[in-house]
Amino acid sequence: MKVQSKSTFDEETTKLLMGIQYSLPLTTTPLVDLADELGLKSEFVMKKVKEFYGNVIKRYGANLNYRAFSKQQRAALIAARVDESRIKEVAKVINSYNPKHNYWRDDYYNVWFTLKAKDVDSVKALAEEVMEKCGVEEYIILPTKRVYKMDVKYDLIRGISWSEKSEEKFDVPKVEELGLDANLLRKLEKLRVTERPFSNLGYSEEELVDLIKELIDMGVVRDFSGVLKERLAGFKENGMNVVKTEEPEKVSKKLAKRPEITHLVEREVPENWQYPVYFMVHAVKREYIERVRRDVEKMSGVEEIRVLYSIMDLKYS
Repeated sequence: MKVQSKSTFDEETTKLLMGIQYSLPLTTTPLVDLADELGLKSEFVMKKVKEFYGNVIKRYGANLNYRAFSKQQRAALIAARVDESRIKEVAKVINSYNPKHNYWRDDYYNVWFTLKAKDVDSVKALAEEVMEKCGVEEYIILPTKRVYKMDVKYDLIRGISWSEKSEEKFDVPKVEELGLDANLLRKLEKLRVTERPFSNLGYSEEELVDLIKELIDMGVVRDFSGVLKERLAGFKENGMNVVKTEEPEKVSKKLAKRPEITHLVEREVPENWQYPVYFMVHAVKREYIERVRRDVEKMSGVEEIRVLYSIMDLKYS
């Protein structure tokens, strides 16, 4: 049976956007080799990637694991109760701290953002500082306890996020311990759109390709791929699922096997917020996310599951 594509792009562009996410070759000429692998003209691939770079395609290259960077060892998700009339004002203050995510969601706690610091105490102190500057008194801080999955890929054919990546390594070697240049790694995370993106970086192209392969094995690099901007790729809905359970590790290990999940994190929780497991699902329609929710609420160990849908991306609005 032929599966009808949910993509709003033409067939060749859809093939390219799927390929750069799921099958980008780790070679000295990745975009040229991707064109060959997909049966597309290299001129089309280069032109389209240049056109989309910075919008539909956020970046491509080595996707780094932030836990390998000593100054950003611990992360926390912060949920704040903000009067709707002040949300954009508060968002500007939060954005000045360069959060990775900052969303307005349909919940009692309606502003959700992430911060990173060297340890749990530091990230809590940073969150308190931000909330004080915002004039927000009601909030919760949810430090990361364990990351089970972090792989953001959008299946333009199915119309839902989709990654069959297995549970990822949590304890990874530090960049400093490995004697690596953090600035070089960040350049490898956002490669230039050119036939030979590894050239002129101070090492031979082959050395850099081999380095990325080694770092993938260590867990310092999650994978080598392109990352899309969800809304520009047609994925208008994202739902943060919060799970109440007395068995967070057991439930998380089961959830890690679900391909629709992009982020899966166990968090430390306060007494007034008993939802230790968090996962994200993105889709072109909300009903696809609801299907996942209905499946998960039937799982052994799950007491309750709620989906907090995004109203606005406050970081980029």
